[in-house]
Amino acid sequence: MSALARRTTGARVNVAAIGAATRRLLRTIIVCAAVAPAHLSLADEEIFDLIELSVAGRVVTADFADFDGDGFEDLMIATLEGLPPSESRTISVFLHDRGGFAATPSHRVTIPRLSAVYDLADLIDTPGDELVLLRPDRVTVISLAGASGERRDFPVAGASTIAAAQDERGFDRFKLVYRDFGPEPRLLIPQIGGLRVMSAAGEALVGLNVAQRANYYVAKQSGLVSVESDIQLFLDVPKLSVGDVNGDGAADIVSATRHEIRLFLANEAGAFNADASEILPLNLMTEVDHRRGSGGVVSSATDIDGDGLLDLMITHVEGSFADATTTTRIYRNRNGLWRLDEPDTVFVNEGAISSDLLLDLEQDNRLELVRIRLKFNVLELVELLLTREIDASIEIHRWLDEGRYEARPSSKRKISTAISFDTFRPRGFMPRGRVDLNADGRMDFVTSADGKGIEVYLGDTKTLFRKRTAVQKFATGGRIRFSDFNRDGFEDFVLFDSQKPGAPVVVGRNNGILPGSPAGADSAGQ
Repeated sequence: MSALARRTTGARVNVAAIGAATRRLLRTIIVCAAVAPAHLSLADEEIFDLIELSVAGRVVTADFADFDGDGFEDLMIATLEGLPPSESRTISVFLHDRGGFAATPSHRVTIPRLSAVYDLADLIDTPGDELVLLRPDRVTVISLAGASGERRDFPVAGASTIAAAQDERGFDRFKLVYRDFGPEPRLLIPQIGGLRVMSAAGEALVGLNVAQRANYYVAKQSGLVSVESDIQLFLDVPKLSVGDVNGDGAADIVSATRHEIRLFLANEAGAFNADASEILPLNLMTEVDHRRGSGGVVSSATDIDGDGLLDLMITHVEGSFADATTTTRIYRNRNGLWRLDEPDTVFVNEGAISSDLLLDLEQDNRLELVRIRLKFNVLELVELLLTREIDASIEIHRWLDEGRYEARPSSKRKISTAISFDTFRPRGFMPRGRVDLNADGRMDFVTSADGKGIEVYLGDTKTLFRKRTAVQKFATGGRIRFSDFNRDGFEDFVLFDSQKPGAPVVVGRNNGILPGSPAGADSAGQ
């Protein structure tokens, strides 16, 4: 089917005894609650100039990057056609053309078999960024600059990567390439039982001994339950953070599971030893949660106060829906150390499952703590079934000069998120909070109006996104990515719906009319 264009205007929480669909719903609600403000006005504004692109097959991802090296970002759309074992996977490339994209793709490239996840980075001597694919025994780098699809294979020694097989239902972006280690990028390749560090040329540098978790389900032959396979595996790869921990100016690697944190400190040459420089036991999981697989521990290492050193946030969810308690602990980096017995800030929420985000909302190099709380009791579940909405509260805490987060939130509100029972996902795209649509240097919030449009809440240090600035109505189901593809200083977007075969891909070009825009004379939403 040829492409058609039509212009229009206008922390995973692991809880006991819940199925995969319910876990997806919970993760979705947590992300949505983080950035879903209250509704105010409903005025149509042509914030974006929209173009719809249709391609054959089910669109599983769409992404921007400069593939041909001309300084402008191009668009790749990955599609799946058919079902295994005869399924085909293709990337359609739309090269940037006079400020936008042509109706038909410039060329197509076949995705190699057993490609699990991808990243985009400039690694080989072809124009622009390349497609970086994680496969069982290698990393495959493919140029999307032309139809030839020039490629390189970087063998990965040792155990299989976590890409033991390709994802049956999708094709997601995962960070494989890091630029924190110096002028040349490095690849951090997760393996089954380890982490391989490689150079940008594919040279194996070292294999790190990181901790991993695995749970196996073996169906009893004499049981009453019939399953598709003899043994099923859930493999939990460690959460990685990269940055300076010990203050020597070099980037270190932090690997975290629910049980421990391993620090891999770079030496003077910027290299790493296979074994961790230090192992920090967390000792947070209760025996009950460990035995039944409930609760969760999320460790995030990032620079909270802008001093160049990684600080640490640990969120511990204890119990299940019926008896959940969430404890959040913040640790400042003090002379290259995290004193796990002396947290600088502690928040405790009983009877609620919470998720924490660290965002620089005010663009002052200090990260605000965004805390989302969800209560699960009988009344809440009944309301979810009746209204198909779930309620949550959002609290924003500012970082204080004395080196801790304020005890009382500077902003607090309750919100509701509409859920589709067909997909256990929100009716629109997951709200986004890391965008600057009016190019004023402040972070904005963007929501999907429950799948009916794009709502913009411009960043305001006083009200923190309480007032909606503008809305543009059109169908906004699926997933969204933002990028300034035409390099005019304003962020644009691509929107796609992987759950609806045949659904068009929508590209939105920012018209630069929002209040505060450098060239914006329009008073949208005022």
